[in-house]
Amino acid sequence: MENEIPNRTTNQLLIQYIPDAAVFTDTSFIITACNKTAATLFNYPQPDLLGFDISFLLPASSATNTQTASLKNTAFTQGIFDHLNRAGKSIPVHVTRHAIDIESVNGGFLFIYKPVDPDKEQTKDAEGPATVQLRELSDHLLNIRETERTNIAREIHDELGQQLTILKMDISWLHQKLQKFEDATVLQKTNDTLQLLNETIKTVRRIATNLRPSMLDDLGLIEAIEWQSKEFEKRSGLTIIFECGIPYLPVSNAVATSLFRIYQEALTNIGRHANAKHVYSKLQLENDKVILIIKDDGIGFDMQTLGAKKTLGILGMKERTLMMGGRFEINSKAEEGTTIVITTFLQMEDRPTSQADR
Repeated sequence: MENEIPNRTTNQLLIQYIPDAAVFTDTSFIITACNKTAATLFNYPQPDLLGFDISFLLPASSATNTQTASLKNTAFTQGIFDHLNRAGKSIPVHVTRHAIDIESVNGGFLFIYKPVDPDKEQTKDAEGPATVQLRELSDHLLNIRETERTNIAREIHDELGQQLTILKMDISWLHQKLQKFEDATVLQKTNDTLQLLNETIKTVRRIATNLRPSMLDDLGLIEAIEWQSKEFEKRSGLTIIFECGIPYLPVSNAVATSLFRIYQEALTNIGRHANAKHVYSKLQLENDKVILIIKDDGIGFDMQTLGAKKTLGILGMKERTLMMGGRFEINSKAEEGTTIVITTFLQMEDRPTSQADR
């Protein structure tokens, strides 16, 4: 069987050196790549696994629906499930799932499978160092992405923005020179061109800012969140109240970027799904803990149904938090809104310098 799978080569390169059985799926849980160890474990030729839903490997029993829902649940990270190989033999395996750059077109979910001895108790430590390596890989991919966005934003702002400004100055000069000819049609055309250039310059600035707000690098996380709150408030009509009891938060660039992206994604989710009127957010520092709280007064949802929703935004926020070594919490009730709490730690080099050290 041959299936046309998007990004198959990229995903195959990603997992071929993983020693454990590994399967990569897209964000719809369709298998796009697998390594040789997975093919051996399930007794399938590698191409025969591609193009199927991840539940293809689960037994067709009354428990399948429950197992499938568990594997695709937003909160799922690991568990033990019975799988079937090509010969129909039941294989108990420990499954670990990792979200890999799910915000990009090449992103998806990485499933790691380890055979389980039913006579031995399995612990969370069964993941071993592979989990740390996968977190580092996902973190590395996000860092590359942020670097690319920064470079693109800088080129758009500096190069394209500068050229458009020069073009605007030239058209403005030409418009002034044409005034003496009193040709209404020509003057209207140059005036329309100036207005179009003004709108284009605004669009270029907006695109560059959305790619990577310069404020985040120049002024820091607190000012960037304040700016994002005001911008989103203008676009969405929501009332956003942001509180911060400290004038400056001395976090690393990586942590600042992650917290800012999480805040962006939370606001986007609220704007799309919550039907809220107000958003209350707070950034605080307690001892060595950085805490970001985002709460809305929207319609909320039943936490029991979270796994059935296609909540890539929540998965992305959770994955970014885990890569910071932090804790992601989400609580919601129908008609009572939703609260997200992100907790992470200041690294030693991020701690503020004491007065004695200055």
